[in-house]
Amino acid sequence: MRVAVALLCLTCAAVTVAVAPLAIACSPAPRAGYGHRTALARGALEPLRVCGRALCAGDERFRWRGVTAFGLADLVADGREAEARTFTRWAADTGFNVLRVLAMIPNGGWLDLSPTDGRRALPRLFAMAREHGMYVQIVALANTNERSRRYRGQPFLREQVREVGRLCARAGNCVLELANEPYHRTQASLDDPALMQRLQQEVPRELPVAWGAARSDESQEMAGGTFAVVHVRRSGDRWTRIARMRSLAALSAATSKFVVDNEPIGAAEAPERGRRDSAPEAFFAQGVMSRLLDVGATFHCEDCLPARVPGPIQRQCAAAFVEGVRMVPDDVTPTIVDVASAGAPAAAADGASGRAFSATSGDRAWSLILGKSTTGGVRWPSGWSGGKRVAQKPGVEVWTAARLSHGAVRLSAADGSGDHGP
Repeated sequence: MRVAVALLCLTCAAVTVAVAPLAIACSPAPRAGYGHRTALARGALEPLRVCGRALCAGDERFRWRGVTAFGLADLVADGREAEARTFTRWAADTGFNVLRVLAMIPNGGWLDLSPTDGRRALPRLFAMAREHGMYVQIVALANTNERSRRYRGQPFLREQVREVGRLCARAGNCVLELANEPYHRTQASLDDPALMQRLQQEVPRELPVAWGAARSDESQEMAGGTFAVVHVRRSGDRWTRIARMRSLAALSAATSKFVVDNEPIGAAEAPERGRRDSAPEAFFAQGVMSRLLDVGATFHCEDCLPARVPGPIQRQCAAAFVEGVRMVPDDVTPTIVDVASAGAPAAAADGASGRAFSATSGDRAWSLILGKSTTGGVRWPSGWSGGKRVAQKPGVEVWTAARLSHGAVRLSAADGSGDHGP
């Protein structure tokens, strides 16, 4: 199967906004440029805040490039800070800017972190992340249904969320996820919107907070926080999984909230059906697609669970993910449109079957083609010139193009010859 994805680039309006730290709302047109890297310099992180369907650092849109680091607080709590630093340094050097960390996982089998030990480790963890120019997505509740039954009641749930939220807000480089997969059998029946609403009331008002992922990747049930996280289904072939990410943009549009692809299929040294993949091109495509949809994305991997520097294939997958995210410049804010709407730039590969996803926002376009490589090129509708292929991996191609002044239909050669866009 081939899937074509086209999008147009938006040059965001540059605005000057006076912003207090941790403000809830920001300008409707925050800057989204390379300048946000300044905020990521070591020790110079600004608190993230909700600004419409984005998160902002200062007056600039924050481009989320997350990585799973579940066991990082456990390493700090156990006095293994050198190992924690090694993982954090690898994550920062690879190009990630958010660490997703569990604040507790008592009697977890592969990991055992009590809530008390987790809270004690958090201030040091947040400081270490800041030293490496990184934010932390801290998950307050995990494995609450463990065998001791100590962590199932609302008094504990409220206390844990309140204390983790307080530490997170104080750190200034942290956002909060209330619970990892609230619906999962390891949790104490947390997939209750009324309960999540009560728990959110324990959190400092200015802190960005997600409730946790819903059972369905298309559900709005758990999207009641100030941003939302989704665990996209891992079934099907890899290109079907990537195409399924379209639901993330739909959720963002329906809720008017920032959405993160929170725990997709993970990388491993060897594939495992429905759970792990080992093809770097799949993670490259995930990164590209997240930017086309204007959502956040987190890289998940087997060695990332205990916060151990990944093996060689996983590192290749991580680098490919970051490369994919960066295929679309940081100053581009895409807007997805219905491909059936008038004037939609629904580019497609010659002879391709499957669906097309489009977005418009200016006079430039990018196209992501998934599946068997085409030698025929990309056909753009009237008004767009075929540009050039800017990336090619097994089963994945990325093309750029530009709007034509006279609306002629053009076909781009696969070698990138002919009319080139910017």
